[in-house]
Amino acid sequence: MRTFALALICLSTACGTDGGSMPPTPDAPGGGSGAGWTPLIQKGWTLAPGGENTSDLQIETIDRPMVIGGIRPLSPVGTHHTLLFKGLTGTNAIYASGVGTGELMFPPGKAMKIDAGTALGLQLHIYNTSDNMLSGTSGIEVLEVDPATVTDEIDMFLPGPRSLAIAPNQTSTKTGTCTVTTPYTLIALFPHMHQLGTHFKTTIKTGGVERVIHDKPYSFDHQAVIPLDSIKLAAGDTITTECTWNNTTNQTVGYGESSTTEMCYSILYRYPRGTDEFCTQ
Repeated sequence: MRTFALALICLSTACGTDGGSMPPTPDAPGGGSGAGWTPLIQKGWTLAPGGENTSDLQIETIDRPMVIGGIRPLSPVGTHHTLLFKGLTGTNAIYASGVGTGELMFPPGKAMKIDAGTALGLQLHIYNTSDNMLSGTSGIEVLEVDPATVTDEIDMFLPGPRSLAIAPNQTSTKTGTCTVTTPYTLIALFPHMHQLGTHFKTTIKTGGVERVIHDKPYSFDHQAVIPLDSIKLAAGDTITTECTWNNTTNQTVGYGESSTTEMCYSILYRYPRGTDEFCTQ
């Protein structure tokens, strides 16, 4: 489903976060390999001044098994969002980053696994806000660990509402609740909206008791992955995602692929690996 691939990386380039203001500068900080970090997949690009591009999937096949204890974006200036998929169609997202996202280190004994022969797809959203030609190489770097030390496999899934209709010139809030179907443990949260987003909240309910795990103003130009203290969920527990936007445009903004749409996802990393990439009840 390429819709998700496009929607997650799109952002509003025409609207600010308050009336009449310019949008946050989307350029991500430079990145580079450090000790122990290995490039997994990357793609070179060049953009003219003011240019913007959502790339087709850059496909590479992994020639050996990999057990990954840490992952981070390679994000030179101009990189907006980076998505990594297993497969050829952009349907199985395993990593996402935005502006300002740093490295994500998994707990000891937990890792993301990629089998030999796996096809990986990289998709980039890049944007040149300067007056000059801009070139770079963006992608994903990983930190490999000893497979003998790993007891559980990690994956990523996305609870949150997808039916959005944000009224023009108004502040709007939307909530979506996901019901857990199998037990798993949460280890990290990546709150995700686009440029109209102003506040993000994630609440879990386990054993009938609610617990807020994130409740803060949202800043598009600083999208960090937030480590969690191994939160265990059981079947029947719930995850509620609440997003608030300030729509400074004269148009109703909905969920979708274009640069004028919005999103609301509690992107969560968990173990053991599940089968439900989305949860939008």
